[in-house]
Amino acid sequence: MEKEKPIYWHIDLGEANSEGKQSSLMTQLESNHTITLTEKHQFLGKYLSAQPQGTLVLVCQGKKPKKLCQITDEPHLTNEEAGEQSPYPVLRSVAILTNVPEENTFNTEDFQQGICGYFTKQSKKQYPYMKKLLTQLKNGTPLSDTSKSDTLLLNECVSLLKEKKNIILQGAPGTGKTYTTASLAVALCNPSFTGLEDHIKVMDEYERLRQEGQIAFCTFHQSMDYEDFVEGVKPELQGEHITYNVEAGIFKQICEQARTTEGKDIAAYIDDYLKRIQGEDNQREIPSVSGRAKLSIWWEGGKTLNMRSTESSPQSFPNIEQIKDQAIGKGKTKTHEAYARAFIEAVKKEYQIEDKASTKPHVLIIDEINRGNISRIFGELITLLEADKRTGDGKHPIKVTLPYSKDSFSVPSNLYIIGTMNTTDRSTGSIDYAVRRRFAFITLKTDPEVIKTCIKDDAVRAKALALFKQINGDSTDDTTSFIATHKAGDFDLEDLKVGHSYFLAETLEALQMKMRYEVIPLLREYIKDGILQGKEEDEKYFAAWEKGECFNPSVAEAATEASSDSEA
Repeated sequence: MEKEKPIYWHIDLGEANSEGKQSSLMTQLESNHTITLTEKHQFLGKYLSAQPQGTLVLVCQGKKPKKLCQITDEPHLTNEEAGEQSPYPVLRSVAILTNVPEENTFNTEDFQQGICGYFTKQSKKQYPYMKKLLTQLKNGTPLSDTSKSDTLLLNECVSLLKEKKNIILQGAPGTGKTYTTASLAVALCNPSFTGLEDHIKVMDEYERLRQEGQIAFCTFHQSMDYEDFVEGVKPELQGEHITYNVEAGIFKQICEQARTTEGKDIAAYIDDYLKRIQGEDNQREIPSVSGRAKLSIWWEGGKTLNMRSTESSPQSFPNIEQIKDQAIGKGKTKTHEAYARAFIEAVKKEYQIEDKASTKPHVLIIDEINRGNISRIFGELITLLEADKRTGDGKHPIKVTLPYSKDSFSVPSNLYIIGTMNTTDRSTGSIDYAVRRRFAFITLKTDPEVIKTCIKDDAVRAKALALFKQINGDSTDDTTSFIATHKAGDFDLEDLKVGHSYFLAETLEALQMKMRYEVIPLLREYIKDGILQGKEEDEKYFAAWEKGECFNPSVAEAATEASSDSEA
């Protein structure tokens, strides 16, 4: 079996300066996708000029791996010419296969500047590291999903959230809105998290924070109302009797969790209190949450608490571990939430536990926020969303009395709301000015650079970029793209573009599937709804796109004329 002989390079483009800014050569790489070498690199320029197309290059900055690239242009010099000439500067076009996470470090002694090929001792040590990176890419494990621009966007969003408290990520379908919310929520809730470049790690951390109660997710829809979101009266069947309890919605729940007492081990107090009420002979009466009724409570030594309302005979059995989780903000009891809350308040009163304002960030993500009637869903609480109306650090905190529970309610300053909104959705009209001024809006645009970075196959990448350009154009001033020539109504051109995620595919077959079952149906829907105006040649465009090819009107016209001439 022939020994594997890869062709690859390692090159260091210089350390960051004293202010932490990266070298100009690294900036050139990121902005123009070129590796540029100057005279100071001496012999490296000669060899880089002669490297064949397809050569892998691990680019470092100050001995830290940053990017794995692949040369995409033809050699500027032959090997023989490279030995005689020293052209400066040297530019080679590359595709950035991935950004390398910080934890992917290597032994710098094994990586000498400009090592090339397989023929040296040092090269044999380098290749396993690069092969590991390539294997991860081949298996579909993203090494880095966050570019420099993505990082800047996240930092900007975090800063804006801390100031405004509420933001909406808006944009055309496929621009990565939902994808971005997860990274943003993690970055806000866990500032020490270092894996933002790896989406798999982000989602793992996101799920942990969600289970801990720091992140909550919901989707707005046309039938959603105040009773679902804030609180409402829900019927509950207990034996042959129906009782009506006030049930907290997702917004009220996460507000309560954001106010969770810090520094108090209330679970220990609950255990002690249970001993005091063990046995029916030691039962106590406590007020309900509303204060309109009394609850008889006692413990018989099991996993549940016995609770009975003086207004009705049916008995409830809330789970004690779930009560503890509810008390520390990790969740709610699956049933009898109001009874559990009354019990927790009784324990606090018994042991004189005072609530201490939490400072831990909590995030509520509202997907498709414009599809619900926001004014109706939030009701009187819309004013409480303003930063200065929040309790905690707001200058003018406001509390209101909720209509069903009669609880005194406020929105804590450590709760942040992230909404997403498709700009092509006609239901955006439901977001009135009263709502808009309480949110900051960030627009996510279609970005062909994501396609260049994420698609590894050169042929597939080229086709995806060509299709992207024909459909969306390559600038906001483009008047020849499919979207620009079909635009109808008063939509902005950027709002109508097909997001870059629709073009991300590993193979030509996958790209064809995306075009056939995602892109073309989306555009047909736009035409049907009057967002785009249909034209006679649309089906010719669609037929070409289904094959992963661009439609060339001039070629098609010439073919038609040739056919007519032959028939004549």
